Amino acid sequence: MTAGDAHQAETDQAIEATFRIERARLIAGLARIVRNVDLAEELAQDALVVALSEWPRTGVPANPGAWLMAVAKRRAVDGSAGASMRWPAPTRWAPR
Repeated sequence: MTAGDAHQAETDQAIEATFRIERARLIAGLARIVRNVDLAEELAQDALVVALSEWPRTGVPANPGAWLMAVAKRRAVDGSAGASMRWPAPTRWAPR
């Protein structure tokens, strides 16, 4: 095993551990924002995919849970979480 392989394995373990620990908190926070648990799960998965591509190059951030939340929130705001992302239309209440 080379030094690069060891670094990759260490990064993969950090990502796995972070996501396992932060997943519930991440989804709960996102669900409060987007009001949709399925969409919150999708956003959390998207953040994990970004971490899998970024962290091996840049290193594990000092606060990985906050990093994942920030990425997921940006995805929610810019609508790039996927084709299934749709904001619910506001409900109008008519007077009786």
